Amino acid sequence: MPWASFKHIFYTLIIFIFISSSSLANTRYPLTVTDGLGREIVIEEQPQRISSKTLFTDAVLLELVDETALSSLTDLAINPNYSLIIDRLPESVPLLGLNIEMIIANRPDIVFAANWSDAAKLSMLERAGITVFRLQAPKNIDEIEAEILRVGKIVNHNEAAQQIVARMRARLKSDIIPAKHKLTGMDYNPWGTSSGQDSSWNGLLEQAHVDNIIKDYATDKYGQVPVSKEMIIVLNPDVLFIPAWVYGNESTAEQFKQQVLTDPSLQSVNAIKNNRVYQVPHALRGVYSQYFVDAIRFINHAVYKS
Repeated sequence: MPWASFKHIFYTLIIFIFISSSSLANTRYPLTVTDGLGREIVIEEQPQRISSKTLFTDAVLLELVDETALSSLTDLAINPNYSLIIDRLPESVPLLGLNIEMIIANRPDIVFAANWSDAAKLSMLERAGITVFRLQAPKNIDEIEAEILRVGKIVNHNEAAQQIVARMRARLKSDIIPAKHKLTGMDYNPWGTSSGQDSSWNGLLEQAHVDNIIKDYATDKYGQVPVSKEMIIVLNPDVLFIPAWVYGNESTAEQFKQQVLTDPSLQSVNAIKNNRVYQVPHALRGVYSQYFVDAIRFINHAVYKS
């Protein structure tokens, strides 16, 4: 059995177990859960005040709990280059980075952080008696669904979490255009890399019915593959995805687009030849919450709608 198929079955089983075990009953506390660093975390009772320090939990918690239960969300939640929830942010909830003093002053029962967040700062929160749950960033739709259900279980909103997952599945079924002829594609950026098998981008392309032409190449620890112009010519993708925004310079993305489109050495590449070069908004490019479906839809419709 191919590894991708095995993983899909594995995560579907996890999701089934979550739904089966939680649909008829509330979460029982104390609850022991394993975080994104593989550590067992004991949650003594249902969190009443919750601090989110990831865009993933910002998006999920806004659909799970009342705003009065949120002690803070991330400061990135208001940034249009990163956030898809700007129009949903409650005025009453502070937006904070990993500011230890302010988080402690807000006295949350639990802080949701990323497994790559500043370890020293998170340890300070734990020494202050605050429970910290570090999430592993999901890389595909199955992992996202499982993580949503896990967060729902932690905060005792199992049914609401199941509803988020159900809406995701319904949208995938109704909004995504089937591919009569699956096209090949890859992302490409000004620093000369593309996203391989071990990346959320690869999972996104799979769901959008685009074959990631770079997926079989060795990646670095960030899931990236070094790519040259010569490599693009040899691979000859049907579709090329480039950034719509680049950190540090507002004009870089547009300049890079023009370079790609007019580069004489790339004119034989199918994506250039057939005008299939698409800029992807950064907020969609990096999303890994329930809004992953919006990113899938964007890619799928860009490629197959016409």
